[in-house]
Amino acid sequence: MNAKENSVSVAAVGQDLMAHAKTFDMAGNKRGLVVELFPAIFAASERMSARGISRFLKEKHGIKISAVTVTKALNEPKRSWNLFFDTIEPHIINYEKLEKPGKREDFLFNDQAFKAIQFPGRDLLRKHLLKFELARAIDVLREKWFAIDHETRLKARPYLAERLLGKVK
Repeated sequence: MNAKENSVSVAAVGQDLMAHAKTFDMAGNKRGLVVELFPAIFAASERMSARGISRFLKEKHGIKISAVTVTKALNEPKRSWNLFFDTIEPHIINYEKLEKPGKREDFLFNDQAFKAIQFPGRDLLRKHLLKFELARAIDVLREKWFAIDHETRLKARPYLAERLLGKVK
């Protein structure tokens, strides 16, 4: 290290780095997108290369996720599926508290059970009209979990096995 490097403490370098990072637009931060998009990336990887997925996202949607990032996520499917599951699990827990759907594993892989909830009857609607948590849970699960094709969700099952057993009591 030279004299200039010795005069700067590690703490000062860290503070400078954090200050610099705060100047970046968080709306433009794509780091979490690979987690949000992982089910689609996982499904697309059966027919497309990581480079092809990255190019598609950039050209069609303006989303810059490198092929290296896609490959890393695909090489660690258990980690990637669990990071994705982290985004929906609080809503699964809320749904379980209010609806008591039975075993988590059965509920998450049974489209028919969830479809009954998507189109509630008048009594169910009245019963849950003020239960915002349930409405939000249903919306998130519909958008983030049940929007994933059934075949892909079934392929995710082994990677999520430990978490599927942890139903809230």
